[in-house]
Amino acid sequence: MQAVKAGVVYFLLMFAVGWILGPIRELWAVSRFGRVEATLLEATIMLVAMVLAARWVTRQFEVRQTLPATIAIGLVALGVLIPAEIAGVVFVRGLSFQDYFSGFLTAPGMISLVMFLIFTAMPSLVTLLTRGRGGAIS
Repeated sequence: MQAVKAGVVYFLLMFAVGWILGPIRELWAVSRFGRVEATLLEATIMLVAMVLAARWVTRQFEVRQTLPATIAIGLVALGVLIPAEIAGVVFVRGLSFQDYFSGFLTAPGMISLVMFLIFTAMPSLVTLLTRGRGGAIS
């Protein structure tokens, strides 16, 4: 149950960061750097936030340092992210499902897909890296 709570909070933390960075990317960075570069800039910031959020939730919710527990965090977070992402795209950005999914065939879309995979894997990655250094996530 701790992994489920941690997954939901991990999603909420990352969704909040994305909710802040998305408009900055669209309204400021794209016009200055281009779409791909702006997406990569946002992805870099998101990556740092993912590491911090994943470490924090595993500690805060005292999730066991096992692969099944940390994989569960990532899968729960992804399971909440997908409908939230689609709802945001359809209702906030006004895109059709077809436009949204065809966007993944572009370079920024591919970056987003990779980031979704990293987002899902990050709780396990930070746990494995921490354990590999002899540290503990409690």
